[in-house]
Amino acid sequence: MPQSNVHPSPARLSRAAAALCLMLSLLAPAHAGNDERWTGLSHTSFKHTVHADLSSGLCFAQDRQGFLWIGTQAGLTRWDGNRHVKYVADAREDALPDSFIMSLHVDSQGRLWAGMSSGGLARYDPDHDKFIRYRASPSGLRDPRVAAMADDGQGGLWIATGSGLDHLAADGRFDRLGDSLGAATLPEGGIDTLLRDADGVLWAGTRRGLFLLRQGLPVQQVTLGGKANLPVNSLLRDSTDRLWIGSRTSGAYLLAAGAANATPVLESGAQPTLQNERVAAIVEATPDEIWFGTNGANGGIVVLDVPHHTTRRIHHRSDTPDSLADNDVLTMFRERSGIIYAANMAGISQHAPQPAAVATIRHLAPGRSGVLSVPSVMNAPDGKLWLSLISGGVELIDPYRGYSGQLAGSHGLPPGRVLTTAAGPDGETYIGTQHGLFRASADGRSVQRVALPQRRDEEEVWNLTVTGRTLWMGGLDGLWALDLPAGGGTPRLLRHEGKSLGDPRVTVILPAGDDVWVGTRTGLARLGPDVVEIMPADLGTPDRLPPGYVSSLLLDAQGRLWLSNFGTGVVILERTDADGRRRFRRIGMQQGLPDSGANKLLQDRQGMIWASTDAGLARIDPRSLTVQPLGPGEGVQVPMYWTNSGTVTTEGELVFGGLSGLTVVRPQALSGWHYKPPMVVTRILLNDREMPVGPYNAGLGGKAAPITVTTAARERGFSVEFAALDYSAPERNRYAYQLKGFDSHWVETEATSRRASYNNLPPGDYVLLLRGSNRNGDWAAPLEVPVRVLPAWHQRPEARLALLALALLAGAGLVQTRTAYLRRRQRELEAMVETRTAELRATQAQLETLAYGDPLTGLANRRLFNDELRHLVAQAERGGGAFTLLLVDLDRFKPVNDTHGHDAGDALLAAAADRLCAAVREADRPFRLGGDEFAVLLAHTGDGATLEPVCARILANLALPLSYGEATIEISASIGAAIYRDGESHEQLYKRADLALYQAKAAGRDTWRLSP
Repeated sequence: MPQSNVHPSPARLSRAAAALCLMLSLLAPAHAGNDERWTGLSHTSFKHTVHADLSSGLCFAQDRQGFLWIGTQAGLTRWDGNRHVKYVADAREDALPDSFIMSLHVDSQGRLWAGMSSGGLARYDPDHDKFIRYRASPSGLRDPRVAAMADDGQGGLWIATGSGLDHLAADGRFDRLGDSLGAATLPEGGIDTLLRDADGVLWAGTRRGLFLLRQGLPVQQVTLGGKANLPVNSLLRDSTDRLWIGSRTSGAYLLAAGAANATPVLESGAQPTLQNERVAAIVEATPDEIWFGTNGANGGIVVLDVPHHTTRRIHHRSDTPDSLADNDVLTMFRERSGIIYAANMAGISQHAPQPAAVATIRHLAPGRSGVLSVPSVMNAPDGKLWLSLISGGVELIDPYRGYSGQLAGSHGLPPGRVLTTAAGPDGETYIGTQHGLFRASADGRSVQRVALPQRRDEEEVWNLTVTGRTLWMGGLDGLWALDLPAGGGTPRLLRHEGKSLGDPRVTVILPAGDDVWVGTRTGLARLGPDVVEIMPADLGTPDRLPPGYVSSLLLDAQGRLWLSNFGTGVVILERTDADGRRRFRRIGMQQGLPDSGANKLLQDRQGMIWASTDAGLARIDPRSLTVQPLGPGEGVQVPMYWTNSGTVTTEGELVFGGLSGLTVVRPQALSGWHYKPPMVVTRILLNDREMPVGPYNAGLGGKAAPITVTTAARERGFSVEFAALDYSAPERNRYAYQLKGFDSHWVETEATSRRASYNNLPPGDYVLLLRGSNRNGDWAAPLEVPVRVLPAWHQRPEARLALLALALLAGAGLVQTRTAYLRRRQRELEAMVETRTAELRATQAQLETLAYGDPLTGLANRRLFNDELRHLVAQAERGGGAFTLLLVDLDRFKPVNDTHGHDAGDALLAAAADRLCAAVREADRPFRLGGDEFAVLLAHTGDGATLEPVCARILANLALPLSYGEATIEISASIGAAIYRDGESHEQLYKRADLALYQAKAAGRDTWRLSP
């Protein structure tokens, strides 16, 4: 039995037993009986940032301020999640000596060090935004290649070079302290990776093996899988003190405390390749999950599930945009908030390990091509999920074991899409397709058509629901209630409702006691035993049902009816008045819903309501009606979902069918994001010149040297860019700034700009407060940046006193002379006043005409239009009458100019203005907004019936031919109309009218459309 010469510390001996148990479990591949649901199906999503400055990354570091630094083969890049700054080699003494960055390290004092391929070592000076070089020399570095660094525990650095181990003491001088550890006996070729334990022990990975270096003891080589001299290029000490080793040629290993031999990490599966691959980097994704970044024939990332002793491999897939960007992983890094970065030749990819709350399923099996698109999901009684696919057929998946089977044409299903499924009372499953109703046997091996004498076999079936032995079926031909006989056979028709539903195109069915709620493509109906009630729809009345496609229905724990639709979002039936009037409440984007297109509602076991939308998911508290949106930051990687596609599993999971996969939510595992991002200044421009940002990120606050604005710089002023370093979803971070002493309130700015700019400030001392939030909107503590604006010479107190004295002396001498002169001039001026007053009044009238009129058509211009529109909105808010905005656009005006010339175009515009005036009332105001765009403000109009004749007259007048010379010009117009709503701003009103105009154009022109 081999013996070790290692003398472990007591702390290491206490960990030996646990580590040995772990290694024994890793020696044998784990069985496939992993009891974790969805483990084999879950997709690991990445967000990619592709840029030349971020490509070919070899190393990462995160400084004390939170900036991410990326060392590449072409320079050093600082990144804040939005903007990057690149540093490259330059001949200047204060620049990098080499652009090939091999290693990065942040020491115990927070200083950033960069090791280069041929330029030695450099330390970044943030106060001056420069670098301090440490070259190779007889008394300095012994080799210009710096592959790795580690703290020495005393303020200095251990440095791994191409010639061995160097040491930089805390006083900035190099010494040969490494020789006392036996570094001189290491094999030739240098050190590729370096790790220092808390007790001072050094681990050196070389191209000829892994070595242990300790004070006063000989160097000890650690064998890997019983083999010596295997090249080692990556090391990781994880949070439970396990040492993971990455080899250049032979995979990954785990070393137990006190052992002299590391055991290999064995890959699961029938054809493992990890033991023949290069492990470029190792990161601890979670305490139970280790990632090995590889490159080679198989490549990608091998993920080790430590508790279950299994592995899976993350690969790039060409059919999945959010898969790993490249199978050649150059390096990996886990930043402070837990996000994992993987570098490749094109850029960087980031993955945020989420708690087990959300899983994304893109593919049913690793070898199958194409991304899942699931229009319908059903949870079967045996716990399996039935997925109807956009490509046709039904796929069966077991949450424990993965792909289970399929129903396709060979089983009796017709070609085309399966639209809905429902479990029957006797174990059978009913399947609604584009070609009629079918029934699958309990074992799923056979499928038969269900023929109904009263219905055409090929009629589409859009929704199925089973209660007891009654099958409710909805299609384009209405609602059908069928009695299901025991043992199969032809169902008996109990009831059929078509046009009585208001719209026979049924989209969703929800039985509720003696009633059945029916959603259609235009609204909602209630089916009672002897009555059908159609819910009145009115978009303009907030407590009425909004019209639109009803995509799903749900009854919450309080018995309230919830529905989702397109255009509004989520709607709740809150109560029914004594007179029978239904009162609804709407939850849309203003209340926090990610999108107004809501697709499926589900209720979890805690009573919370979940909605899938066209921009992610939302969780709604039914008591407070607060909305929590969930997107990529929370692990929701499917952006859009199918209508009414979703189910609740037997384990209480929520499954939503999307256009690019399945989203599985475990509500009980959902946790908030409480990471408080550090605030940093990322760029300062003073008089259009860059300033170092380091002093303002050093934690000095108001004690930092102020940004000093001189008199010469006052006009251009200064700008400060800033960022909250929450990398998980930086586009959702919020930002605001305030210049204390100048701004009376916080000024919010978009996440895409994050800039505070000021110029022509009064002299004085100010403090610029910068604040940002994490992705949930939780504000971090503000960052203080002092600002000083220097006064001009004439603004100094002594200069003002001198000027005042001179002015008093000069004024006294001029008073008498000036008085006589003024009396004479007074008489002359009084005579001129009357003449000039008349001239000025005439001039003012001309200027007003020029300022507010259009010289070509004589109509009022856009400036007066904006004033009038704001005035009408303000008047309506104070109780004035309703009004309507018409946007009129001449169709195909450009060909008139191209064919007949601009003079003809001008003549047509003038004629169009005259005809427009003739078509409207005297109380209405027409305007020319520019080009071929006109507008009309119609007073006292509040409904479409009033607008119809006005728009018809306008269209008819503008369509009349115009004679121009020997030619006859014919043209038409399109109109977009929007009626003012209470509480609406003039911008919102204009936008609705513009959207209506777009709809009129899209409808073929020469028509008008009213905004809903």
